[in-house]
Amino acid sequence: MQKQINSFDGVKINYDIVRENKNSGFLVFLHGAGGNLTAWNKELHFFHRKGISTLAIDFRGHGKSARPDNVDDYDLENFAKDVFEILKKEKIKDFILIGHCFGGMVVTIFHKLFPTLAQSYILVDTTYKAPKKMRYFFKANKPFVFILNYFLEKMKTGQKSFSHMDFEKYVGTGDWNVKRIFSDIIHTTFKSWIFTYQNIAKFDAIEILKSIKKRVLIIEGEKDSVFNMLEAKKINSLIKNSELNVIPEANHILVLNNPHELQKEIYGFVKNFKDFV
Repeated sequence: MQKQINSFDGVKINYDIVRENKNSGFLVFLHGAGGNLTAWNKELHFFHRKGISTLAIDFRGHGKSARPDNVDDYDLENFAKDVFEILKKEKIKDFILIGHCFGGMVVTIFHKLFPTLAQSYILVDTTYKAPKKMRYFFKANKPFVFILNYFLEKMKTGQKSFSHMDFEKYVGTGDWNVKRIFSDIIHTTFKSWIFTYQNIAKFDAIEILKSIKKRVLIIEGEKDSVFNMLEAKKINSLIKNSELNVIPEANHILVLNNPHELQKEIYGFVKNFKDFV
């Protein structure tokens, strides 16, 4: 069932919650930048059939959530605080956070802010630090970015509600599929998309990852060209109590392209926790 909450700063956040079993812990699914909670549909249905409760969230600026007007509204800590506010409202205490790509970054920031809350983390095709080219682009073009932000912050979206993009039409696509990326921007709106990426460019979680003592599963697509195997191995080395599982031939879009393999990896990990048996 989809619901909405006014988060800590008044931004409306959309989410989908299914309580399968009052004794079950929750798997909390966080999507990538430009996506929305429906990207996880096949995974959600799989775990419902297993009797496991799920929570999937539309990040601020994404899906059916509101589009804040200022670049600072998209600070990565705000995304993590939104997750916390929903967990608090729904009185969810036993949960495992699962994040794909940008969602994995939010998982890391969540740990920084709320290190004792989650039972464990699952990081899917993510990174420990923003790509060098992204960091350089926003740093080297500060005057242009400043002017762009000024005009974007003044510009209203003109929309009161937003819809979910249909991901089914993009099953089987590659990492850099132009039509899918363009659709991401259109559905997210250019303002929210560019503001999100500006804040991603500041991401550096090396010290945070070193501090994680919980069990962590890292899942990586063998052919991921966005965040490659070297980055997955680096995360694995930073988190002492982590394991790295590789899905052969999978690219960065394995949430859509390899749902069965992903389901198997996640379920094999979470069933070791008493709340997910």
